[in-house]
Amino acid sequence: MRILCSAESFGYGPITTELVIIKELKKYQDVILDFIGSDGALEQAKMSNYFDNYYNCHTFDETSLKKYKDIFKNYDVFLSIENPIGAIFALNHGIDNTYYVDNLMWMWDKIPERLNDVKKYFISETIPCKDNYNRIGKKIKHPIFVGPVRNFQSPNYTSKNQLIINIGGAESFLLDRPLIEKFYNKILNDILSLELISKIDSIIICGGKETINKLKLKCNHKNIKKCTLSYEEYLKEMGESRYCILSPGLGNFIETLTLDKEIMYLPSINYSQHQQLEFYKEKGFGFTTLDWSEFDFYKDIPKYLDEETGVKLVNDNIEKYLNGNYEKVITNVVNRFINNSQKQYFKIRNNFAKALKSNAAKEIAEIIYDENK
Repeated sequence: MRILCSAESFGYGPITTELVIIKELKKYQDVILDFIGSDGALEQAKMSNYFDNYYNCHTFDETSLKKYKDIFKNYDVFLSIENPIGAIFALNHGIDNTYYVDNLMWMWDKIPERLNDVKKYFISETIPCKDNYNRIGKKIKHPIFVGPVRNFQSPNYTSKNQLIINIGGAESFLLDRPLIEKFYNKILNDILSLELISKIDSIIICGGKETINKLKLKCNHKNIKKCTLSYEEYLKEMGESRYCILSPGLGNFIETLTLDKEIMYLPSINYSQHQQLEFYKEKGFGFTTLDWSEFDFYKDIPKYLDEETGVKLVNDNIEKYLNGNYEKVITNVVNRFINNSQKQYFKIRNNFAKALKSNAAKEIAEIIYDENK
């Protein structure tokens, strides 16, 4: 069985979701796995060593996909993680056995019509999404609701006086890349300007290679390390860190729920991150959130916008932050994070995790294999 895999290059969320599923598919000896994608998704796919072949293609762009149309005929299955254009291209070029995994059913304003025809449409439910599914998803021919496509982490790490700052993949064809790079450069310098930071033994700043390489840090703390980590490396470093300052993606949320960690979330850089921060606050998980509502320029961002409009509204906040001096706002929130324990919220987070369906990756892999063996 030959499977061609794609993941939207939208931060680390889609590719990390895919790698968790691929780990399960690799347990079948007669499965051959190749990857098609670009940027951070391709970077992480290569770092995983899970695939036999790699195709560097912007799978969000049909013109780029057409350059590779002849390879599609060589595959029995196409697995798409939040890459709708790639999935539709596969359907239109002979791969009837196209599977789609969606972590964001709760957020979308609509589903592309042709995407309704995939062999199975897996809806990963972490944030409740049944209401929005009933609004926009009724035409999906073969929906399957599963739990989070992530593994809850064991709390058996030995914690040390380490701070990990994960800015994630920090990319998307919808994002203004130079703007995001300027944003992270400024906010990380604001965070590292805090005197308390110098009392932390080790600081790891990780994320996509291109963004990490462009960071220019003013702080000369000798124990700061900038790096791009594989998924497994990241889980280890995060598990061993006493303090975690993270981008507010669903993956970071799920993977820390059972770790009893002190967590602070950075401001959103896209629409889904913004809505996720709102959900975390609504549920009372007790995270420290440095979201845009902390700033005097913030204006409410509604739900169920088309993604491009939502991203633009979030980016408007980034531009206003870049044009002002908000170091005091940043350091006040970081001080609150370092000096206040979140221990009273650990049980709430654990109970939320226990209520979620488990083994989604295994379930997805078994369905794909059993339908195509």
